Formats: sequence, C-alpha cells, structure tokens
Amino acid sequence: MNNQILRVIDDIADAERARQALLDAGFDRDSIEISHTGDEAGPSEANFTVGDSPAVKGGTDYKDVYTPGLEISKCVITVAAEDPARLEQAAVILEQHGARDTDPAHAAARRNEGSGLRSS
Repeated sequence: MNNQILRVIDDIADAERARQALLDAGFDRDSIEISHTGDEAGPSEANFTVGDSPAVKGGTDYKDVYTPGLEISKCVITVAAEDPARLEQAAVILEQHGARDTDPAHAAARRNEGSGLRSS
C-alpha cells in the first residue's frame, strides 16, 4: 500500500527544484506529481471562477470586483512511498524548498504534540 504526502509550494520553478532534489535523493520519478491550482482561465474556487460582474457592484472598475484568488499559481506536490521513513525524508526535502503542509488536521496534531496533548 502506498502512502503519500501533499505539500503546497508557491512557484513552479521552486517545485521543479524540489522534484529534482527528491530524484537526487533516490525517489522514483513516478512517485512525484506536481499539479497547479490555477490555469489560464483564472483562479477557481470549488469549480467556479471567483469574482463578480462589474454590474453587480454598480459598474465599478473590473479590477475592483475581480481579484484573483491567493492560490493562483501555487503548485501541489504529491510524493508517494511505501516506507513512512521515506515520506518523512520527502517532507524534509520539500520543506527545504519552501513547500508547506496546509492540512489543518496536521497543524492541530503538531500543536497538540507540542503542548503534550494527544489526539484520540
């Protein structure tokens, strides 16, 4: 059974450098996937383009009513490995290249570990 981790990185060039570092560390090319959160159609949120028609706000300037989402141009990197220790190694490598774990459940678990609490 493959386990995987997901991380978010801001820039495609940084994502490609992170991929190369993973390859250099012996990860299989097929175990690393990079996907983008935006495309040429603009930012999306829940499969819908974000923003209103200028007419909705009384004809104000388009730039005032259509602000690209903050996640546009971010990359999601997925790394799969059988061995949990390899996933820990991948997490360290990705963090060194600016990747972040944005899962709120993971953040809560880290806070609990730091405070001596355990989640059940």
